[in-house]
Amino acid sequence: EDQEEDVEEEDGQDDEDDDEEEDKPATVPPELLTRLLHEFFTADGTRITKDANSAVAKYMDVFVREAIARSAVERASGFLEVEDLEKVAPQLLLDL
Repeated sequence: EDQEEDVEEEDGQDDEDDDEEEDKPATVPPELLTRLLHEFFTADGTRITKDANSAVAKYMDVFVREAIARSAVERASGFLEVEDLEKVAPQLLLDL
C-alpha cells in the first residue's frame, strides 16, 4: 500500500514537470544562436560571453515573435507561409 502511494506521488511530479516544460515558450537554442553569430564574425578569434549570447537570444526571440505577429495580422486566417513573413520583413527591419 505504501509503495503504491509513493508511485502515485512520483507520477504526479512528472506531470507537473511536463506542464512546466509545455508552459515555456519555444526559443532559439543557445548553441544554434552561438553558431549563427560565429558564422558572421569577420575575425576568427572573436568571442561572445554567455551574458551577451543571452541578450542576443532575447532580442532574436522578440524579433521573431514580432514578425510572426505582423504576418498573422496581415493573413487574418489560416496557416502562415514563408511569403507572409517575406511581406512584413522590409518594414520590420526598418522599424528596428
